[in-house]
Amino acid sequence: MPGSLFRAVRGVAMLATLLVGPSLAAQQATGVITGRVTVRGTQDPVGDARVIVVGTAIAVFTNANGEYRINTAPIGRAQVTVYKIGYSSVSDTVTVSSAQPATLNLAMAQTRVQLSEVVVTGAVGNTERRAQGAAVATVNAEELAAQSPAQSFSQLLQSRVPSVSVNSASGTAGTSRRINIRGAASINLSNQPLIFIDGVRIVEGQPGLGVGGQSADRLNNINPDDIESIEVVKGPAAATLYGADASAGVIQIITKAGRSGTPRFQQRLSLESGSVDQNWTPPDNYARCRAVDTVASSLNPLCRGQALNTLVSDNPLVREDVFRVGSLTNMSYSINGGGQGYGYYFAVNNDRQQGTLPNNAFGRQGIRTNFNFVPNSKVTVNASIGIQQSELDAPQNDNNIYGYLGGAFLGTPLSRTDDGSGNDGWFGFNRGPEEIAAIETRLVTRGTTAGATVTFVPMPWFTHKLTLGGDLVVDEYTNYFPRNGRQAYAGLLNTGSNTQNRTNSERYTVDYNANARNTFGGGDWELNTTAGLQLISTRTNFLGSTGTGFVTNSNNVISSASQTSGVGSLTDVRQRGWIGQVQLGHLNRRFLTLATRVDEFSVFGSDVDPAVLPTIRGSWVISEEDFFQPMSNIASSLRLRAAYGTTGRAPGAGAALTTLAAAPSIIGTSSEAGAVPANPGNPNLKPETGKELEIGFDAGFFNERLGLEFTYFNKTTNDLILSRPLPPSLGFTQDPQVNIG
Repeated sequence: MPGSLFRAVRGVAMLATLLVGPSLAAQQATGVITGRVTVRGTQDPVGDARVIVVGTAIAVFTNANGEYRINTAPIGRAQVTVYKIGYSSVSDTVTVSSAQPATLNLAMAQTRVQLSEVVVTGAVGNTERRAQGAAVATVNAEELAAQSPAQSFSQLLQSRVPSVSVNSASGTAGTSRRINIRGAASINLSNQPLIFIDGVRIVEGQPGLGVGGQSADRLNNINPDDIESIEVVKGPAAATLYGADASAGVIQIITKAGRSGTPRFQQRLSLESGSVDQNWTPPDNYARCRAVDTVASSLNPLCRGQALNTLVSDNPLVREDVFRVGSLTNMSYSINGGGQGYGYYFAVNNDRQQGTLPNNAFGRQGIRTNFNFVPNSKVTVNASIGIQQSELDAPQNDNNIYGYLGGAFLGTPLSRTDDGSGNDGWFGFNRGPEEIAAIETRLVTRGTTAGATVTFVPMPWFTHKLTLGGDLVVDEYTNYFPRNGRQAYAGLLNTGSNTQNRTNSERYTVDYNANARNTFGGGDWELNTTAGLQLISTRTNFLGSTGTGFVTNSNNVISSASQTSGVGSLTDVRQRGWIGQVQLGHLNRRFLTLATRVDEFSVFGSDVDPAVLPTIRGSWVISEEDFFQPMSNIASSLRLRAAYGTTGRAPGAGAALTTLAAAPSIIGTSSEAGAVPANPGNPNLKPETGKELEIGFDAGFFNERLGLEFTYFNKTTNDLILSRPLPPSLGFTQDPQVNIG
């Protein structure tokens, strides 16, 4: 781990040890709370509801019968609150003693508008949805999987969240889908959102494959069966707390975890298979016979003996029977259990997809373990680790002359031959489907994501939360054109060409915040004050090599090529953000939030000050006001919300630096290492600034039988980062990036 980040982590860890250690050693008198959670009106049990003791770190889950048990409740008066997606939260108080268990049964009402749902992403202080002035969408992945199993993370988001578009960049198995939240946020920089898994930011990206418009996607490595829910922060108004690189939005993936509480053990085995048959016929190619094609000596079987200008057709894809039956096979096994003070989740998966083209396949294997531990009423520890590997074989396709579709659709019947020589109806070089299938394009990705979150509540009004984690990814890319004597490819590719790239990416996350909650005015008013620090370090090491000219295809290691070349790069990016927030609430239905994040980013120009990113948000649950009650038969719940916030999009690594490019220095007949000016850099380069105004409401009608969410937003981006052309006479080989607008 980089030195400065290590020192920061060490300091935060020492602080956490000083704070948490005494609480672990201290023995506090505790009692037991038991009860049952049911549906109001029907008395049906509510399983997997989250039961917390307010002012402590205690959280347990109900079993399938709605029963719960808390063994470490503090002695005295305790407030118990129950949460579950699809229901309104419910709270009640109970007196706890060490003499005998206290019983508290609660009934929950089903609702379409989740005002009491706890929001994890982009929220500190009071994290109930009712207190959030900006819209944060939640996708219940478990519920969706029960209705229709998803093959990837992107499929879970497809058509699930308003203002979130998921578009396929290609139809081949294992390739990426583009996720855009509320349209484009930048012209020149990425419009993909930041991705977090259980509070740890992962290495996002869509590695290029060099096969036309197709690209890979690291999100495909995530097993959708491991996902419990997804939260989507849609724009700058809500994403301010994520800093100067979050204007395209933020997605938080929350994985499944064990259920502490009453003892339980569940296991699940899932087997799935399917196939995709060809249900369409590719279009034919047409041409009129030329005189040279109609003579008796012609090798063209379509035009030989035909009249001049006879219309003939050919379909290389059908003639060569290129398409095959696509298939998928998924296997997953998981166990989920827990008891008083602990819970665990363990899962393995092995998924395979075979594309409809001969050299297209995708495989994914993974292991995930999550564990939570509640040693006492003040401390909760949640830890997780996921290990994944994927293999993608991508065909040459999509705006690619070496591929099946480009070769077939651009071909002509006039190049058909009796013996299959030449183009034989295909476009371009002398090749057919065998030569196309022989091209190997393969990406193997191995990744490990690990993290731990410690919540410490030393006093009922004071909460600490610390998240530490890292994401390590290795991409191994191969692009191989075999040696051939048919001249099936362009130029030196026919002598055999092998490109191998290896990218090691590391991203570490440290996220700490402390929240103080105070009530006054007889308990009518609540003030939440939060301060926090987030550190993110990203290191990427790239090595690439190419070899051209092989004696035989059986020995295609790059060192055996007649010509070799290599390239490499190393980037190290640091981000540090300070967070401050004040949230005022009145009667738990009127909320005003003021927050600011101050960001320091190593990719900024040397003359640029830290970015200051303010936000203001308001929320009003108007349906709980007395004057609204006569309308409650129609509008059973109504919340008005508004937010204004600022965030940004940071420039790429090294964009602000003055750089040189390696070049040989030739003096006389000798050649030595040298350099030429590459990029003049820009010491004043700062992030793009995204600003957004959001206004909307959430409403439930006719006793929550109908729900409606409405949002109006106006998002603008200033200080766009674009390349400024330089006169060639200046001697630079690259154009610097500047802020425009």
